[in-house]
Amino acid sequence: MEMKLDHTTLQEKVTDALRRMILLRKFAPGERLIQEELAESLGVSRMPIREALQHLEIEGLIEMIPHKGAVVKEISKEDIEEIYFLRSLLEGVAVEKSLNRLSKEDINRLEDLIEKMEEDIREVKLDGFVEHNILFHQLLRKGCNWKRIDKMIQHLWNGYPPYVPSLLPKTMKTSNEEHRRMLKAIQEKDPVKLRYLMEKHVMRAGEELLRIFEI
Repeated sequence: MEMKLDHTTLQEKVTDALRRMILLRKFAPGERLIQEELAESLGVSRMPIREALQHLEIEGLIEMIPHKGAVVKEISKEDIEEIYFLRSLLEGVAVEKSLNRLSKEDINRLEDLIEKMEEDIREVKLDGFVEHNILFHQLLRKGCNWKRIDKMIQHLWNGYPPYVPSLLPKTMKTSNEEHRRMLKAIQEKDPVKLRYLMEKHVMRAGEELLRIFEI
């Protein structure tokens, strides 16, 4: 599978390709990821492979073991439950505190992102949906001025969360319907309702992820 990519996005594309293969279990837990083999299969040099593996280690999808190299980590039920439970709590608080600081332009942009995701669903643009979903969540919590909570949320987003829509394309419609309900809560200036909807939204995604891994 040779990857013909623009040089400026090569490392990101390689990282994304390897991440998806790990999440879709193309590589078994405990399996070694050999740089030379990966470079050959993707049609790239070892440099972007090495950089991609560094990113995936930070995300917690692989671990670097002395004298063995990169090894795929086991995806456990406890990991997913912990990540999504913490995300639901932290993102719920963040959007509740953010709401009153969102500008009219921010709200219009949120609505625009929802429409873009509708288009992504119609045209089955999984990468587009992933990108717009990330931007939607980032903008929702933009007004939260608690820096520590933002850093914790960003850490929890590494690995599984951004790619759940592409792993579960049938749930994109449900996800965007939930986005619309959150937008309505923002327009109604109801921070408590927004927090509840966000918590429910995140937990539902975590439950779907557990189902596809059958763990």
